Amino acid sequence: MAERSRRRPPVGVGAGRYVAPGVLCILRHRDAILLIEGARRKRWAGKLQGIGGGIQPGENPLRAALREVREETGLQLAADDVQVKGMVHSQHSYGESKLMIIVVARASHRRVRGGDEGKLRWVPLRALSREPNLIPDLYTLIPRVLSLRPGELLSGVAVYDGKGGMVSFELTTVKS
Repeated sequence: MAERSRRRPPVGVGAGRYVAPGVLCILRHRDAILLIEGARRKRWAGKLQGIGGGIQPGENPLRAALREVREETGLQLAADDVQVKGMVHSQHSYGESKLMIIVVARASHRRVRGGDEGKLRWVPLRALSREPNLIPDLYTLIPRVLSLRPGELLSGVAVYDGKGGMVSFELTTVKS
């Protein structure tokens, strides 16, 4: 039986074999989604993305989502405010691979505070398809997630080239 480690392998070790777990939180308030414009030092600098990040050792996806929302926005959500809606395996040509657990959460207000992760912006749902700086898979992912019926989950695979361009993106709705 293989021993499991709570540590992540060093960068470059086992490239393409390690899948980093993470959460992507689609945070809603009425008719808008909260997005974050990646800071200059981030891989997706200047691009709008959902709130989220890595799942830390010993953390489950729900706790990770609550922590990421608190850290990136200042919002304190309760566990009942968050629902798991699926997962997307994101693969990059340079060997990085992430498994993002997709969650949806509702904010009771729009008062947020940004940090060093990037600039926060509420984007109306009706304007999402016209947003020029959105990370490519979110044009499809956000509407699909928000249209799920009770008992449905999304499962998907996104493949990116080395420059942040999306090569392919497949989503399937499954019954839970």
